[in-house]
Amino acid sequence: MLIDYHMHLERGPFEENWWLKFYKNAKENGIDEIGVSEHGHRFKEFRPIYDHIPITASWCDSTLEDYKEFLFFLKEKYNVKIGIEMDYFPEKEKEIKELLSEYNFFDYVLGSVHFIDHGFGFDIDPNDPRWTERDIKEIFEDYFDKVERLIKSKLFDVVAHLDLVKLWGGRSPSNIFDMYDKIAKLIVDSNISLELNTAGWRKPIKELYPSPELLKILAPYNIPLTFGADAHNPEDAGRDVGKAYEIAKNLGFKKLSLFDKREKIIIDL
Repeated sequence: MLIDYHMHLERGPFEENWWLKFYKNAKENGIDEIGVSEHGHRFKEFRPIYDHIPITASWCDSTLEDYKEFLFFLKEKYNVKIGIEMDYFPEKEKEIKELLSEYNFFDYVLGSVHFIDHGFGFDIDPNDPRWTERDIKEIFEDYFDKVERLIKSKLFDVVAHLDLVKLWGGRSPSNIFDMYDKIAKLIVDSNISLELNTAGWRKPIKELYPSPELLKILAPYNIPLTFGADAHNPEDAGRDVGKAYEIAKNLGFKKLSLFDKREKIIIDL
């Protein structure tokens, strides 16, 4: 069973015709179950989580009520799950917990890290001067420290694009495998599912998230997986998900995580 649980409709309206562009491409790529997972920063109700990151204010263009109404409409006609991709900020754990409890209509919550070092959105601009002003080791350690806290927080169902910080390619720190080992142990000891995200193949790094090296470390522990193409455009819906499945199977992964109202359902990969 092929799933794509990571999809964003943010470049168009909450309307069926826009959704169908994604749906048709996902189906052409063999996807059986689709999940829409809009970024939390889009929604006015989630501003308390993002209000310390000024750049996100201009991205806040919708309400959760509109999102819920549209996705419930889609559920009546299509096999679709309601997700959310929520950024993790250590200082905002209380707000994240309270708001996810208040707005509890999601089937699953993706946890991700896009901001480090007092609001450095490292995946926005490869030419951001902070990439050269800071030591690459420090950047990666900052990122993986936040991923570690994300996993320990138990606020999320899935850890998304685990090693996103590598996306621009070029440089990686000499102690990267030590960071991989530490994160792998945390995932093994947690109840979180791991996303295989194919968007990395469309980035300068030209590599799946997580990296083959990290997946090899995790494979013996049979971590439950989800999959996502991280489509922001219709043509990317379901893209390369089948390829990611084959990699996972060849490495020995055996479990697939499905979700319904934040209840995890494990089936064979």
